[in-house]
Amino acid sequence: MRYIDRDRFREAVVAFGWETIKQAQHDAMNGMTIMQKKVYIRNHPEWNQLQSIMLGLSNNKCWYSEAPIGNADFEVDHFRPKSLAKDKIDYKDPKSKSKVLKQNGYWWLAYEWSNYRLSGGLANKRRRDRLGDCEEIHGKGDYFPLDCDDVGRIANDEENTNCEVPILLDPLCQEDVSLLTFDSNGEVISAGLNDYEHERVLQSIFYYHLDLEQLNKERLMAWNDCERELLEIKELIDSAPDERARRLAVASCFKRLTDYVKNPDRPYTSAVKACIRVHSKLDGFNWLERFVTAILI
Repeated sequence: MRYIDRDRFREAVVAFGWETIKQAQHDAMNGMTIMQKKVYIRNHPEWNQLQSIMLGLSNNKCWYSEAPIGNADFEVDHFRPKSLAKDKIDYKDPKSKSKVLKQNGYWWLAYEWSNYRLSGGLANKRRRDRLGDCEEIHGKGDYFPLDCDDVGRIANDEENTNCEVPILLDPLCQEDVSLLTFDSNGEVISAGLNDYEHERVLQSIFYYHLDLEQLNKERLMAWNDCERELLEIKELIDSAPDERARRLAVASCFKRLTDYVKNPDRPYTSAVKACIRVHSKLDGFNWLERFVTAILI
């Protein structure tokens, strides 16, 4: 998952003049029934005008999976579904039925920029993993599970959604993004600190299809590339003839590694960062712990 700065998103949307476009849609729907509004929304996907802005914010990467996006392999996802919101009774059971949470979805948020997330088709469309040995259907689609067991509840139509406690991790929330990490096989795992956070991660993996075998393979390639980089850097540092040379090597390697990690065009940077954190705990990589502290936090 790629963290997207909400303030940068807002600034770009304001500069684009989205408020005027949004107001025009609301004016056009004034007086319509909810069903008429849903038909209007379906026929007026004005949010697609923001695609270039959203692509720029992530350097052409899916906000959910960090996978590179092709010319036609993306869409603006409504984080809160615009027409129908539902949940699985038991997402762990392939035969589990769905339950409707909001029959009309969050139609009043259809033109709210803060409800938009850029998604590759792999994460948003309901589909089976064609490369994996699995018949289950994953993908976000109209699913939007909520935690209603404690303080949260489902928002009424046109109500502020602050009363809701979403389960799915959100790319616009830095804390949510930090709950995901990866292992040396490229597989996504939880970095949560308790059962509740682990459960949020597991449901997000399921609904965003983050365990898609294609993604695992590509993240593994990113991990292996980073590992080769780290081994080359380690060799440079270990071969330094004296302390002065070693310090110069470390400084040079920190810059090299920073450029590697911060490259905005690099896909799956979360997997790369996970690789660095894992290696920082290995013998012979004690210098890498300082890099993690200085750069990755």
